[in-house]
Amino acid sequence: MIQSKVANSIKGSLLNLIQRDYQFIAGDKIQEMFADDVVNLVNRCYRDPWKIDIGQVMWYGVKAEDKPGYGKNSKNTSLTPVILTLISEEDLVMKNAGYSDKEIREKKIARLFREAYEQNALLTHSDVAFLLNVSTGTVSKQVNEYMERTGEVLPTRGIIHDIGRALTHKRIIIRLYCKGYQTPEIARKTKHTEQACDRYIKAYKKVVKLSKTMSIDEIAQTLEMSKSLVEEYVKIMNEVKEGDGDKLWQ
Repeated sequence: MIQSKVANSIKGSLLNLIQRDYQFIAGDKIQEMFADDVVNLVNRCYRDPWKIDIGQVMWYGVKAEDKPGYGKNSKNTSLTPVILTLISEEDLVMKNAGYSDKEIREKKIARLFREAYEQNALLTHSDVAFLLNVSTGTVSKQVNEYMERTGEVLPTRGIIHDIGRALTHKRIIIRLYCKGYQTPEIARKTKHTEQACDRYIKAYKKVVKLSKTMSIDEIAQTLEMSKSLVEEYVKIMNEVKEGDGDKLWQ
């Protein structure tokens, strides 16, 4: 954060600028509120490079609240700076203990996504691939392997903003539902909104019901879903059906 003395100096300069060149912003109170908002914005976007520890790097991620929408592209998507740990003491301990490069990289991948999310930002697989000097495919593969093995959903941009196929997090959400977890707990565990969790669960239940009498093509047409999405839900249904705790197949 900018030190208070510097912040006060910026605020004073802003007030002088407003009173001199932007007098249409009327009223002392409004002018002061506007100046405060600008200073707060600078505070949120400012990072002191000297405060970055050894092994850390500054990067820009997409603001978590800036969800994609019609007409949105990289040029009008809000970014925010984050400080990420590329090399931690834990990485060095794991290396000395004989862990493989793949195991250490998995730990790094999970950490980078979590650190960005804790700072209200989201990273893509491409971001992490560039930071770790590996392919995007390698990151995607290890993210999916990690989530399948641990049942934890990593807060990638694709998952939090529901971009792309992201089959793994749908599978985890539905498995939790089938094990009897309630929506608020599923949302907490998977870092999704309750609305998003309910949307996946309702879609899954509809596909399960129709699959007893309809083909995949017929389900897609009836529910106005893409065939590929229906196939994803059917795949999850078959996996859960063969396991334990499926509410819909008891």
